[in-house]
Amino acid sequence: MNRLLLVFLLTIGAVFGGSPEKGCGNNPADIVFVLDESGSIWGPHFKQQLKFVQDVIESFDIGFNRTHVGVLTFGTNNRVIFPLGKYTNENELKTAVAGIRQQRGETYTHLALKRLREEMFSPRYARPWVRHVAIIITDGESNYPQETKREAALCHKENYQMFSIGVGQSVVRNELEAIASSSDLVFTVDSYGALESLRQILAWKACEPPSTPAPPTTTTPEPPPTPQMMEGCSGYKKMDHIWSISDQAGVEETNYALNFIRLTTAEMKIDPQLVQVGLSPRFCDEGNAIRLKDHDTKEGFWRDLDRRRLTGVRSDRTIEYIRREGVSPQNGGRSDAIKFGILIVDNTETDWENTVNEARLAKEAGIRLVVIGVGSRVDQGKLKQLAWSKRDYFYVTCYSELNVIKIRITSRFCVDTNQRVWKKSLLESLYDF
Repeated sequence: MNRLLLVFLLTIGAVFGGSPEKGCGNNPADIVFVLDESGSIWGPHFKQQLKFVQDVIESFDIGFNRTHVGVLTFGTNNRVIFPLGKYTNENELKTAVAGIRQQRGETYTHLALKRLREEMFSPRYARPWVRHVAIIITDGESNYPQETKREAALCHKENYQMFSIGVGQSVVRNELEAIASSSDLVFTVDSYGALESLRQILAWKACEPPSTPAPPTTTTPEPPPTPQMMEGCSGYKKMDHIWSISDQAGVEETNYALNFIRLTTAEMKIDPQLVQVGLSPRFCDEGNAIRLKDHDTKEGFWRDLDRRRLTGVRSDRTIEYIRREGVSPQNGGRSDAIKFGILIVDNTETDWENTVNEARLAKEAGIRLVVIGVGSRVDQGKLKQLAWSKRDYFYVTCYSELNVIKIRITSRFCVDTNQRVWKKSLLESLYDF
């Protein structure tokens, strides 16, 4: 690959959010991880938390004049594992994190926030000319909720950018929201193993400078604001979304999928002039009926039964529906809207050749296919081929984990609503390459 093409591809990665460069490079920050090490966290889960911190560190441009990282842990007691600026080398940082040993105890979150403010972000360690970011990870409600909220409020007065991540089923949402600087900096996952799904969005938001309100004007009236398509997204393009659920999803799996769709669309401004949302019908391969007169032996009946077994999904029919009917003008599709087809797939394809062809026709029609693979029966390599780009393929191990990727999905939609083209561009094709 010649140098000119390499530079071109790196530029494309930056434009479309896939830059291989470290985050916060031109916008250094002081970042402190505040980690729960209380007794409710199983030892292997604590190690998964440490692995997540190491992975996030890899996303930052660590250096003396770049981003600094510190770590504070808390249980009954809190410990400064290392302050900001002690390590200015990524490998040394990761080694120090890997060496943390869990002390257990109660969940005294309030004392950890107090120490964050009084010591970790004190002038002794923190640089006054960079942003101060705190990432708090916990698995449950603090022992003293009111004190936790009071200490969080004192941190907010210092203008720290506070993230809160709740892990598991015992977290309390309103406490997480009290800790975070704003609701879009609150994250929840079902398990410590699922923390990895937050890595990119967390690194991106940690490097994103907080918005500064524009000064008021008394001379020229402000133009009416451009309507947002989604909460927290500056995108302005109209969107038509058609969702689909696997034909073979059972009752429980279907409920998880429907809840995920509801959660994701809650961020959207559903309106005939903004975002429209639809759901594809299911296309179960039912076959013909077996009539009473068709068989006179049980073996013949069983053979016919076996032909009714579902051995794969029919995404070709789903994509064809989205292309021909789902986004058609007769069903409300708009020519000036970005068109999405979101497929939730949990098995291999019955007719792969036809599915590939339908995906190609959909992409040629400007329909962005977002594919979500669920479970061990899917062929991830093939599903990635169906997606609009590599960044439009997502995977979870089971339906109950769908909510984990909600932020990544909505962020993907947000990126697309800021694009000024609908057809798959040369730039995106080269990015896929």
